[in-house]
Amino acid sequence: MKINKNARKILVIGAIAAVLPFFQNCDMGSPVKANLSSNVGGEAAAGGGNTVQGVGDFSMPTGPAVISRITNGLENAVSPLKGNFQKALTASGSNLPLVTDPTKASGFDSVQLVVYGACSDLTTGGTNSIMTKTYKVTGTASIASNQANLIAAGVRMFDNYTAGLGSQGPTAAQVSQAFQTLVTTVSGTSSNTSTIAFMSVCIAANTAGSSLLGF
Repeated sequence: MKINKNARKILVIGAIAAVLPFFQNCDMGSPVKANLSSNVGGEAAAGGGNTVQGVGDFSMPTGPAVISRITNGLENAVSPLKGNFQKALTASGSNLPLVTDPTKASGFDSVQLVVYGACSDLTTGGTNSIMTKTYKVTGTASIASNQANLIAAGVRMFDNYTAGLGSQGPTAAQVSQAFQTLVTTVSGTSSNTSTIAFMSVCIAANTAGSSLLGF
């Protein structure tokens, strides 16, 4: 899968947004146990405490779990078996993490490329795209006119990883503000389109949800 200039721009914006301050305020010891990775090699389960040396309260998702999380985060509107999602996995899937121990896991830098592929599948099809039909973001309209729906799309996606805490939790206002800041930043470059803004929001929400949250 080739990554053009606009794609690289989206990835950079997404990388910044994925680590926006509100993620640091999320309670990593929360009761949300949405980690889809298996309990490998007898390691402590997520939130299970430091029962095995080197494994604490965090349990990081392995590659298969990341893929499942992304699919769920995008409400099964994309498939790892087709489209750009599949192409991204073919190119970078083998680099995804293999272990759940956060002190040993590596390969999370490849997650964003996989997320990029999945998110781009939402933008194909013009007015029939999932971006437009599901998230109400019109590619031909301005970022300003799509702003409310762009923010709502990011919160909706993040909700899928946090059992609704993105919109209903104690940091809901910060979550919304983070996506608003991202959209405002993207709109600051006149050449950026609503599709680029949507991709940036999608990458931010799904990178954070699929790999940066410890449960």
